[in-house]
Amino acid sequence: MSQETLTDTLPEGTEDRANSLVNPTSGLANDYLNTYNEIVMLIEALPSMPEARDDITAWRPTTYQDYFSKSILPGSQSALEAYAKLDSAFKKTFDEVLAELDRTATGCVVAIRRHFRLKGESDPEGLEAICSRAGVSLREVLLRAQNVVDHGQTSIEEHAQRRADRLLMVRIQAIKDVQDFYAKPRFGT
Repeated sequence: MSQETLTDTLPEGTEDRANSLVNPTSGLANDYLNTYNEIVMLIEALPSMPEARDDITAWRPTTYQDYFSKSILPGSQSALEAYAKLDSAFKKTFDEVLAELDRTATGCVVAIRRHFRLKGESDPEGLEAICSRAGVSLREVLLRAQNVVDHGQTSIEEHAQRRADRLLMVRIQAIKDVQDFYAKPRFGT
């Protein structure tokens, strides 16, 4: 009786999904970025979903290698092997984008922790502003990381729709900032 290997016991099609984990254009696996997509979604939802607070404040970044070393996804080993074979200049570029993503995400989590430590539940508008700015900042860096994984490049062409979306978000935030400024009581008035 022959001993079965792990690939012999996997459901049909699993090996194909494992092979597709690594994007052939970049040699990187997109699944890693889900850790950042999750924290962005939690942060953006926090003002209306307070139960996300513990998950957000407990969040810590993990490296690409650690993520796939601990992952149970079929193809995790392939992702690690492909990463090891990347051109060193490209790997450095990817790692720099990830370092910025880690700094941004960690800074956002720290800002949320600080808000709760200093103000608790007493300033929902302040929390909403922090979460809104954090979401915009994280999505900007995440988009660059996604571009590296999907297309093997860090520069992002700003198409008309992306430019319109970005400018609209800036305008909405500016209007909200002005409204918040005038909504607060002033000394001597």
